[in-house]
Amino acid sequence: MSTEHPKRTMRIKRTIAAVALVAVGGAGGAFAIAQTRPSVTMAPATPVAIRSLASDGIVTIRGRVAEVYGNKFVMADATGRALVDAGPGGQDALVKRNDPVTVQGRYDDGFIHAAFLVAADGKVTALGPLDRHGPGRPGDDRRPGDGRPDDRAAGPGPATPPAPAAAPEAPKQ
Repeated sequence: MSTEHPKRTMRIKRTIAAVALVAVGGAGGAFAIAQTRPSVTMAPATPVAIRSLASDGIVTIRGRVAEVYGNKFVMADATGRALVDAGPGGQDALVKRNDPVTVQGRYDDGFIHAAFLVAADGKVTALGPLDRHGPGRPGDDRRPGDGRPDDRAAGPGPATPPAPAAAPEAPKQ
């Protein structure tokens, strides 16, 4: 019986060591995730006039939907119009023509990358990140599926449609 006691003690020590390693690994993983997660960026709560959109940055605009083009739409207020990109999450007809909406997002390259869409009834739809380093590679503000040719190399997801087939040749006479 004296030989079993040291074996049991060794087994208990190994079990405790394994549990401690799992706990340290879990805590380290949680810390790493917390450190690499993008910081929360709040958009200004007060809407600005579309005409005043002059510099890149985070904005809130309020107006009516003038036109809809897939996941993009034109928003108009009394001062002007702006193109809003709803990103991949905006494919499901989130807005219709003449809908009053509020958009919070990042104004960049002449149009707004929407992060939040607030309907007239107050329903908020999250569309994407407010920061510039969203779903693409660090430093790349592309969004997957935005139609650029290099999306085919990005892995699963919507692919660029194939080129149209060449027209048949006319018969020679």
